[in-house]
Amino acid sequence: MDWKTYKTEWPNSAWSNFVKAGQHRWHLQIKGTGSCILLLHGTGASVHSWAGLFEQLSQNFTVVAVDLPGHGFTKLGTKQRSSLTHMSADIVTLCDQEGIKPDYIIGHSAGTAVALEMSRTLNLRGVIGINSALSKFSGMAGWAFPMLAKVIALNPLIPGYLASLGGNPDRVKKLLNSTGSRLSGVQINFYKRLFKEKSHVEGALLMMSQWNLDRLLLRLSELRTTTLLIAGDQDKTVSPQISSQIANMLPNGEFRILAGLGHLAHEEDPERILDIITTFTTNKTNRD
Repeated sequence: MDWKTYKTEWPNSAWSNFVKAGQHRWHLQIKGTGSCILLLHGTGASVHSWAGLFEQLSQNFTVVAVDLPGHGFTKLGTKQRSSLTHMSADIVTLCDQEGIKPDYIIGHSAGTAVALEMSRTLNLRGVIGINSALSKFSGMAGWAFPMLAKVIALNPLIPGYLASLGGNPDRVKKLLNSTGSRLSGVQINFYKRLFKEKSHVEGALLMMSQWNLDRLLLRLSELRTTTLLIAGDQDKTVSPQISSQIANMLPNGEFRILAGLGHLAHEEDPERILDIITTFTTNKTNRD
């Protein structure tokens, strides 16, 4: 994606930075002082999804929002590092290079898996997962979907074709509505811009094709970081039961259900999510 094309309209663009670290050229936004919160979006999104939280959190924290590899304005240096293991390691490399020391990581959907994987090597005070995608596909879909995504991602014509479909505003709105969330026209427009960009579509496909949760799920009992998993009861993308089950498997896991919110809960009701984050971090400070 061309930053010059979107700079004037992208949320919090005044705080955007571009750095080369490891294999990728990263887009990240940094603002605030104090304890550091790292924000990780889910598959197919970008830092724009934190627009309702970034400014408010920066009043009390150092907030860092990152476009995942191949997503938004982060440019892939290689197509072979979009797996959970590689992506997590590459973000750690980015943090080390830039002197970013997260105290908390907040992840949405697949971003929670990245946060938990990073918690294996970072000394975090806490992780918050929003509608966390922490389960494998069952049955035939368990091997068929990743294989299909890989075939599509490796075909140089397919991402461009899918991006052309993403230019249909009705199709994008229907896709977002299928998550169980209802976004404003302004919020939907950001996804319309993302989904019509070939590089972004390709980045999402590569992430899906290389994703593997097996090792993380087998080692949940080793993850000692205090973790709060919250889930909207209207989420049509990831069942809230997943977050409840995973929270029970984590040594220091907690679960909370959010009434009336879908998969994009942090975009639907950022104030409610902000209250949860504030309470979580305050309680963690008091316990420590």
